Amino acid sequence: MRIALAGPSGVGKSTVGKLLAQSRRLSFLDLDEVVGDPVAIFAREGEAGFRARERRALTELKDRDDLVLALGGGAVGDTMPLLDGWPRVVLMASVESLLHRLGSAADRPLLVGNVAERVAALYAARWARWTSFGVHVHTDGVGAVEVARRVEALW
Repeated sequence: MRIALAGPSGVGKSTVGKLLAQSRRLSFLDLDEVVGDPVAIFAREGEAGFRARERRALTELKDRDDLVLALGGGAVGDTMPLLDGWPRVVLMASVESLLHRLGSAADRPLLVGNVAERVAALYAARWARWTSFGVHVHTDGVGAVEVARRVEALW
């Protein structure tokens, strides 16, 4: 059994993913942690280098069948064919909710600067990719345990 969780930064993919993995007795991986420190990689290699590392990591993980995988906020792109056959769920929240959850977002390289502007711009730019990726579960006003239950009910 395996599942990929996608969605914007701050939506709760890692938190919900850990709960799902625990409930189903599966392994959990956060793709950003597999790839390495996003801040350092972005500083050295830029976004293109980071995305190349994501593709390599997904290539290594794509055949796992015991995994809950939390994708990075921008991972829903040209790497998605690597996850064909995986159940895929997109966690969604309003921009306002994301801003509340993210705080200063100092550890998120694509949100550096005006966090509100960056979150809104990335949300708008990635919306079409997220909505085409898989089933959607909205997280506004819902705790992580309940979100995990909702995702699990889809499985």
